[in-house]
Amino acid sequence: MFSVIKRAAFRRVYPSSVATLGQRYASNRATSHRRLRLPISGGMLVLVGVGLGAGAVSPLLTEQAIQADSDIPQTQKLGSGKHRSGSQLEPDSASLGSLIRAYIVYSMCSFPTLIDAAPKLLDVLMGIPVVRNVTEAFVRVTFFDQFVGGDTAQETLWLLHKLRAGNKGTLFAYSIEVDESGSSKKKGPPVYKRCVNEMIRSIDVAADFEDGLVGSESQTGRRTWVAIKMTALLPDAQSLIALSSHIVATRPQHQPPVPFPGCPRPSDLSIILDEQEPNSKFLTDQDIASLRELYSDLRRISIRAKERGVKLIIDAEYSWYQPAVDAIQLALMREFNKNSSQGDKSSSTPAVQPLIYGTFQAYLRRTPLHLAQSYRDAQENNYALGVKLVRGAYHTHEIAAYGQSNSLSISPDSIPPVWMSKNDTDKCYDECVKMLIGWVKDDVSSSRPTGSGWFGMSSKTRGAAPVQPKVGALFGTHNRSSVKLVLNELISSGLASTTALDREDGAGEAVLRLDAEVAERITFGQLFGMCDSLTDYIVRRTVSNSPMVIKYVPYGALSETMPYLSRRAIENKSVLGEGQAVEERKRAGREIWAKLFG
Repeated sequence: MFSVIKRAAFRRVYPSSVATLGQRYASNRATSHRRLRLPISGGMLVLVGVGLGAGAVSPLLTEQAIQADSDIPQTQKLGSGKHRSGSQLEPDSASLGSLIRAYIVYSMCSFPTLIDAAPKLLDVLMGIPVVRNVTEAFVRVTFFDQFVGGDTAQETLWLLHKLRAGNKGTLFAYSIEVDESGSSKKKGPPVYKRCVNEMIRSIDVAADFEDGLVGSESQTGRRTWVAIKMTALLPDAQSLIALSSHIVATRPQHQPPVPFPGCPRPSDLSIILDEQEPNSKFLTDQDIASLRELYSDLRRISIRAKERGVKLIIDAEYSWYQPAVDAIQLALMREFNKNSSQGDKSSSTPAVQPLIYGTFQAYLRRTPLHLAQSYRDAQENNYALGVKLVRGAYHTHEIAAYGQSNSLSISPDSIPPVWMSKNDTDKCYDECVKMLIGWVKDDVSSSRPTGSGWFGMSSKTRGAAPVQPKVGALFGTHNRSSVKLVLNELISSGLASTTALDREDGAGEAVLRLDAEVAERITFGQLFGMCDSLTDYIVRRTVSNSPMVIKYVPYGALSETMPYLSRRAIENKSVLGEGQAVEERKRAGREIWAKLFG
């Protein structure tokens, strides 16, 4: 099929007078954002297959600066370009170049062995002077353009507009890896400090974007958030492992016992927050200094996010980091997610709540107990609980690390911290979904005045100022069954009403209408460049005042995001497994065929 596509695309894009395809370069006419173009060679597919790609980057891959994340409603015919009411951009089908790129990328992702070898292969290629340039060019117009939004936060604005035109929000993620040795050859601040400063900058970019859409005074409907990778914000991530070891050794056990990594307690951070001289066999003076600086930087980031009305999502880590991450996360939630007292007039507009979200991984055996304990703590201490629920990306590493004498694992338990089967993880995820939907129902019910009318509100109270949410849930999933479960739970709990039938895929499923109070508490999240058909499915099946799905959009300079791309490719095998990469490739192939042959 690829040879047919290539010949047809050649005929459509280039005039017959062109003698040599390798002499043609494409220019970006869609936006001012420029990308590197390289010629295509006859041996593209073979070279792509082995990951070398020398001279194998077609200008078709960058015909327009539009990612494969098609935000055109699926009820529209490809290429119809029908304008969505209220959109700042005209949603359009993905360009031919982006579809071909997706086809190539997912063809490569269909081979797990190639993905596993990618980090070492890239290290070798990047170490060869001439090949390095070709490798970077190949990665840029394939994996970088497929999964990364741009080199800077500002350069992703075209994508933010495009996503919002398709009724999708954005979760910003500055995705560079920190050298754990703490050394850097670059002049200026160390890498981890640049990460801190960049996160503050991304908050401002996100806030400015939302202010332009919903207004600076509005604290609802804001769907551009910022992700925080805690291990990137200090000079040596080993300090977090040291703090985790200290916490596990000194923290009183919960009753009933919670499997490792356990549940955080407010006293977990006393070693770094108290004025008294710290005393721990696990933590050095340098560790203490780094952790204090980390906590100070996170507070600075959170203060800025609160000022600008931008939610922060703390990413999960390996289990050996998690006790420290949980402890810091709890402290930040208790401070920045604090609910205003009833009748408090200190602010003219309610703060965005929950401001801080933590990530709960369903593949950890502790998660149902941890989630329930976190909810109880939030209720007892009057703060909003923010939950990003995911299955988890490190299962293979967790199993491999457990029980090894020289591994990073610090678990004292007799069994691994993760479920041993995917089926158990799926059951855990579903259980947590039901818990969260139930809590959202209770929260919405308690915040609504009694009366009659749409969603239990009288016409007199419907325009009243919204009550601050006490719980918020971001369901991170690429699993269609989980998406359907959330939607069905919203209907059965009375949080959504049905308005029509979505007949796009012939199933005739109900379209859900969600009140603003519910939409402020419930969101879906998925990785940019992946599972776009499922993202579009959520868009089709929901009607609300704000996007019900956000795309996790990494950004950063290519040279800095190469390690991230390598790591993420391996982590995402769980997402792309079970034939998902093949299905994504087939989907791109169908759309290419439709574009070329109608």
